[in-house]
Amino acid sequence: MHMPLSADQDWQRRVMERAKELDHQHRRRTRGLWQSTLGLALSLRFLRTAARQLVTAPRRSEPRRVGHPGPGQIAVTFVGHATVMLTTPLARVLTDPYLGDFFLGLRRAEGACLHPADAADLNVILISHAHRDRLDLTSLRRLKGRAAVLVPPRCASLVDGLGFARVIELAPGQSFEYADVEVTAVAARHEGGRGLFDSAWRGACGYIVRSAGASVYFAGGTAYFSGFEEIGRRLHPDVALLPVAGYQPPALRAINMSPLDAVQAFTDLGAKLLVPVGYGSFPLGYEPLGEPLRWLRQICADRGISDQLAVLGHGETCLVRAGSQE
Repeated sequence: MHMPLSADQDWQRRVMERAKELDHQHRRRTRGLWQSTLGLALSLRFLRTAARQLVTAPRRSEPRRVGHPGPGQIAVTFVGHATVMLTTPLARVLTDPYLGDFFLGLRRAEGACLHPADAADLNVILISHAHRDRLDLTSLRRLKGRAAVLVPPRCASLVDGLGFARVIELAPGQSFEYADVEVTAVAARHEGGRGLFDSAWRGACGYIVRSAGASVYFAGGTAYFSGFEEIGRRLHPDVALLPVAGYQPPALRAINMSPLDAVQAFTDLGAKLLVPVGYGSFPLGYEPLGEPLRWLRQICADRGISDQLAVLGHGETCLVRAGSQE
């Protein structure tokens, strides 16, 4: 005789089944890849891409001022890499600012696009984890001023002394309010260490930014995990800013998401709009720079959700309001 599963057991079973199916689909897509000479070929392709970018200046987009939107709206502006500016009627929020052209010797393909006047008008800066492409001291020094910087646990010491008004550590579940913005930290599946001679344990977070009923979820750096469904159930984000690159070789999926993972996370969240981030700037995985967006668009087309995908060019903005987007 089989006892019925409790609600918690049923949820765990569903999450495990989804994770197994994602692993299966990834294996089908890359079957034999890393057991053959193709693995070496991809490694060489990565090196060629990095070498080519060293002699190629980043493409530049002309930054445009982003005005404060009307009541109940949030303007979402893609700056580049994982840097996104969220503008509400009374505030500006910036995620994981990386404004430089080089990262660990890698040159970015397209420059960050943030208008200087908007950079000077920031009120809140969100740091998802301490990796050097997310917590970049050079970029933060360029932005120092009246903004409050929100960081995961054990990261405040890295930012103290840079000249910001406040540096606040938030653990998942904790919140911070400024003007018409409420920021809530949520869990992420990512190792938050800084690396390069700094092996201390540090936290990693995503964030929900809410203003007048409209809400945006910034996942930060994360792999696919069961928390997406819980975040969606409790906090109901309208827009999901999800990373989609750095998934080859397959071992990187322990801390990063592929486009396939991101679409499943978007489904779990129950959000209305998916905005991909974390792609196209640096060759941080072995996949070609243009592959994540091509694959993401194909997945969304196959699933009939292309109208819920918003790929923003550097400096481009979309407006969102509670339950809808423009």
